[in-house]
Formats: sequence, structure tokens, C-alpha cells
Amino acid sequence: MLAALKHIIQRFNSDVDGAALVEVAIVTPFVLLLAGGVFEFGNILNTRMLLDAGVKDAARYMARCSSDWDTCKGLAQTLAANGAINGTSARVSGWLPSQVTITPVSSTPAIDPATGTELYLSSTANVVVVEVSTSYPYPDLGFWSYLGFGQISLSVSHQERVFGW
Repeated sequence: MLAALKHIIQRFNSDVDGAALVEVAIVTPFVLLLAGGVFEFGNILNTRMLLDAGVKDAARYMARCSSDWDTCKGLAQTLAANGAINGTSARVSGWLPSQVTITPVSSTPAIDPATGTELYLSSTANVVVVEVSTSYPYPDLGFWSYLGFGQISLSVSHQERVFGW
């Protein structure tokens, strides 16, 4: 009986039929998981880039706006979230103009006191800077949620010197 079992094991070790199928069956779940993770990471990166573009657009708009602050602020928030002042369509699904924060930073030094680096070219010691920021809760992590990753929030901010027009 032991000799028969030894003979079966030797035949099994020398037989290569179906080896590729077994290897593919073992590797396929890991490749699919990796592909799903790469795809989701690409979506997160794309969303972050769209948020960054919107925040920069709003900061540039506020830097050039010289009418009253509240009117410009509302238009800049709409510009950030929708890509246009008339609010045609959202840049990122679920990102609302109310999630864009715009704050003026009045007395920003033109020269960094710690390093002496010239931050802004100005004839005055202080300049007015507008800071636009947002925090966007990414809605769904797809495959990553199965791995235990929780909700992530994408935060973006940008500063521009106010010139007015």
C-alpha cells in the first residue's frame, strides 16, 4: 500500500498538465485586487487635481476682483465648484460652492522675517493675500473599503496676492 501511494505521488510530481491553470487560479484574485486599487487611486488623484484647479481658479478670481467682497466671494465659490461663474455643471460630483472657504489675510509680510526671503514684490511691508481652501469627503473607496480603509477627506488650499482691477 505504501508503495502504491509513493507511485501515485511520483506520477503527480512529474505531471505538468493543468499547472498553468492552477497558477492562474492562484494569481488572478491578487491581480484583480491590484488593478482595482490602481484604478481607485487614479480616481482619487483625478478628484484631487480637479479640486486643486477649482481652488486656484477661485483664488485668482478673488485676487483680481475689486467690487464688494461678498459678491466676488459668491461668484468665486461658484467658479471653484462648477468651473464657471454661471454654475453650469459641477467639476466634482457632490462638491458644492458652500464647501469652498475664502478668507482674506490682510497684513501678510512681503518679506519673510525668519529667512529674509522676498515673498511678494511690493513697495509696502505688508500685502493683502486671499486664501481659498476646501475639504472634500471622498464618497467611496471601492475595493479599498474591503481592505479596511476608512473614509478619506481631500483638502486643498491656495493663496494669491490681491491686486484688484
